[in-house]
Amino acid sequence: MEDLKKVVDDLLEQLAQARDVPADAEPSQIIVSSLDQMRFLVGLEERLDAMLDVGDVLPFDLTDREALLKSVHELLVESGVTP
Repeated sequence: MEDLKKVVDDLLEQLAQARDVPADAEPSQIIVSSLDQMRFLVGLEERLDAMLDVGDVLPFDLTDREALLKSVHELLVESGVTP
């Protein structure tokens, strides 16, 4: 499995380019809508070759990159995916 931090950073960079914001912007400036969150989730599933179990509300903490990485890690653990 790819390094999780690299996967998250790469996905944020892709989404930032589409939104025309700096690649090093905070996640809350890159992922601003539920559609962005879905794109991020689908990107994670594709890159990690895993099906992630999410409820009605997407579980991403967009406070900062470290918080986002932690929430992605927790989602992987809850989904039974070894990070």
